[in-house]
Amino acid sequence: MIKFFRKIRQNLLTENKTGKYFKYAIGEIVLVVIGILIALQINNWNQDITSKNELEQILKEVSNDLEQDIFWLDQQIENGEGFVNNVDYLLGNGNNMPVDSLLHRISAVYRYTYFIPVSFGYNKFNKHPRTELLPDRLTNDITIYYSGFSIERNSISLEINTLYSLNAFRNYLVKYGFPLEVNELKRLEDLSNLNDIINDIEFIGILRTIKNNWSVELYVLNTARTMAKNNLETINNYLSSINGF
Repeated sequence: MIKFFRKIRQNLLTENKTGKYFKYAIGEIVLVVIGILIALQINNWNQDITSKNELEQILKEVSNDLEQDIFWLDQQIENGEGFVNNVDYLLGNGNNMPVDSLLHRISAVYRYTYFIPVSFGYNKFNKHPRTELLPDRLTNDITIYYSGFSIERNSISLEINTLYSLNAFRNYLVKYGFPLEVNELKRLEDLSNLNDIINDIEFIGILRTIKNNWSVELYVLNTARTMAKNNLETINNYLSSINGF
């Protein structure tokens, strides 16, 4: 092909057809430029297809992570609601409970939780250079979910729950001789102090503070679960649409 064009140029020069030569040369340049643009466009299409395939696989990972989040959140919300109910029961019925039941209820307060999303898929998603190929709503919803429940935020949540559930609560009970270990409340040999504890205004205040913090945490957990479910639905709908299901 190159020899063919070169032969045409040589014939035009040999025949002293300079005007036609220049027109031909310009036309040849235009054809070359068009060819380059077409090649670049094809290359861009191929890159876009590759990037979309990569993003599809990453979204599948994010979907799996969200399913794990929802499973964990369901458990934690159920536990949290039981925890709040337990505190309410202590505040309302502590004076009428047998000492063993009272000890069991007080021991159940000695808990805390926090939420950090599973983010293996999102870490890949966040580093991918071509997320603009995805719908804006999909990208925005995923980003808001993971940025809203980041490790930094949950470090604060953990610190708050640790402060009230482990420090204030533990320090109070230590005054009454409870031998506390890291994750559990040991049984006292003499349980006669329990009635004094359940009627102490300081202990009641600690219980109410813990309940309030757990109520806030339950709101956060429920919000996270709603967002996780919405993201999972959005991702799965998008994957279904591009795969023709």
